[in-house]
Amino acid sequence: MDPNSKPQATNAISQPSKQIQNENIEPNKPNNQTNTKSFFSKKENDLEKAQSTNPPGTFNGFKIFGISSLNPYQNKWAIKARVTNKSNIRTYSNARGEGKLFNVELIDSTGEIRANGFNEQVDKFYEMLQIDQVYYISKANLKTANKQYCKLDNDYEMTFNNETVIQPCEETDDLPRINLNLVKIKEISNHAANDFVDVIGVVRSVGDVTTIITKSTNRELKKRELSIVDNSECAITATLWGKQAEDYDPSDSYPVILLKGAKIGDYNGKTLSVASTTVVQINPDLPEAHTVKGWFEQGGSESDIQDLSSQGMAAAGANSGGPISGHSNWKFLDQLKDEKLGMGDKADYFSTKAYVLYAKKDNSMYMACPGENCNKKIFDQNDGTYRCEKCARNYPNFKWRMILNINLADFAESNWATCFQETAETILGIGTEELGELKNSNDPKFDEIFSECAFKEFNFKLRAKMETYNDERRVKVSAVTVEPVDYAQSGRRILQKIKQFAKEQV
Repeated sequence: MDPNSKPQATNAISQPSKQIQNENIEPNKPNNQTNTKSFFSKKENDLEKAQSTNPPGTFNGFKIFGISSLNPYQNKWAIKARVTNKSNIRTYSNARGEGKLFNVELIDSTGEIRANGFNEQVDKFYEMLQIDQVYYISKANLKTANKQYCKLDNDYEMTFNNETVIQPCEETDDLPRINLNLVKIKEISNHAANDFVDVIGVVRSVGDVTTIITKSTNRELKKRELSIVDNSECAITATLWGKQAEDYDPSDSYPVILLKGAKIGDYNGKTLSVASTTVVQINPDLPEAHTVKGWFEQGGSESDIQDLSSQGMAAAGANSGGPISGHSNWKFLDQLKDEKLGMGDKADYFSTKAYVLYAKKDNSMYMACPGENCNKKIFDQNDGTYRCEKCARNYPNFKWRMILNINLADFAESNWATCFQETAETILGIGTEELGELKNSNDPKFDEIFSECAFKEFNFKLRAKMETYNDERRVKVSAVTVEPVDYAQSGRRILQKIKQFAKEQV
């Protein structure tokens, strides 16, 4: 190692990591690590490591330098580094034609650097370079790093070329496996959108895989949301994309997750997005991971958690099987007015426990388009068909949809809220199609359904947003989720509040 290179970074982790993974990556399984969860199937590394015949401190006739000492003005250098992350192979098209590329992230005791491979180098090096393995590398190009794509703490990046030489190294020494600059989830609120951060937390709930259509390419894209919490008693929603979203195991009970280089978003509060360069580990063998897991299991799961993602996950807790649901930011109904919720530029989200005083049956149902992904109101043509203006076609049938207005109350205040479809079905205790049949047949039970829900208590997650109707501005409140009250959980939450209040009085 170059005597002028920097000393080992204090935040470099040298313990064996459980798993480093990224989209379309098939990482090798580290030795003696049996509890690691992986998104992907393990791939046997059949590459036989060659014994080094280089004099000590050299490779391929060049002196081995520390990564931190490399610069574009050098051309006779070699490094010994560990692969910490590897992208999938991507394709591109420009004025010079089509091509393919990949990148890896390398680390030694002095720093990190990103290396890129194009076309022939993809064929030559992609299968050779495996996550967590150590390699000698020489004769690559160095240039100023493009910070739009490279978030490592290095002013330069490496590009493989036709003369690049890479050889596996059996002498791993004490090279670190990952370099972290961890922040607490609570601190993310102080970071700007598009910043990249490293976080460790417990996955408290897992959403379903959903499909969105991208505006730029009009392509379908899979996504899955995770709610992550740590011992700063804050939670944040992290989004997995593509194959990661599909391959994540939702049956794993409260795993610890490490995200290195997650991108911050600020839509509906603070969120995290797992980018193509993000390193993801499940249950990493790190002191910080053991600390946050211990906190969660020893009472942290029952804490009053502040959710930085104000909308949170509509399905939070649905797949978690545990005591924590997607509710956070608990408030009483009088705080809606006192704190002027919904009067800002963005919607405010909060949870409350309240009774249904009255459910308005007038105009609570409408005939909707049966077309896929269309819920627009349709019109009876009086010839056995129904017209949807949005789809510009007639249908032989329709489906019922609900827009239910309810009056909620707790000990402090009452307020009107709007419930759509699933939340309305939960309150009324009946499916929309069945209720529609009662309506069509003028069954007296239709009226009874609406009266029977009075004075039932639910946990509500509410959205408050200023809207203009008939030139009048007012805060509209709608229900995002509605769930039966878990009185044991509610009691624990109140007890936690009492303990917190008692501490503040000391």
